[in-house]
Amino acid sequence: MKRNDRIITSIYLTKEMCNQIDKMADRGHISRNEQIRRYIEKGLTVEGYTQNIDFIAGIIRQELLAVYQIEDIKAIIEQQVNRIAKMHMKSGKITAASFFLLMKVLINLAHEGTEEEFDQMLSEAIALGVDYMQKKDFQINSFLQDSVHLRRLAEKL
Repeated sequence: MKRNDRIITSIYLTKEMCNQIDKMADRGHISRNEQIRRYIEKGLTVEGYTQNIDFIAGIIRQELLAVYQIEDIKAIIEQQVNRIAKMHMKSGKITAASFFLLMKVLINLAHEGTEEEFDQMLSEAIALGVDYMQKKDFQINSFLQDSVHLRRLAEKL
C-alpha cells in the first residue's frame, strides 16, 4: 500500500476489545494497527461474500422458476415430505413391534415372578426409553457408548 493511498482515522475501542486485539497481534507478531486492518479486511470480505451469495441465490431462484412452475416445485416438495412421513411411520411401526416383542420376552423370562415384578420391569424400561428420547442429538453417541453408565442407570431403576 502506497503512503498516499492511506487515510488516517481514529476509532474508540473498549479496553477489552483492545486487549483481545493486542493478544491476537502478539500471536501473529504484528502491530495492533495491522491486526485492526486485517479484521476490517475480513469484515469487508464477509460482507462481499454475503452479497455474492444473495446474488447467486437470486440467479438459482430465477433459473429454477424458468424451468419449473411454483406449483411443480410445491408438488415435488409435498411428494418428498409425504415420502419422509411414510418412512417415519414405518420406523414407528417397527419400533412398536420391537417394544412389544421385548414385552413378550420379559413376560416369558418373568414367568416365575409376580405380575407386580413384571410391571416394575416394564415401567423401568419405559423410564429409560423416555430418558433416552430426551437426549439431544449430540449427546446420543456418548450416552450409548458409556456401557458402565448405562448398566448403572438400568440397575438404579
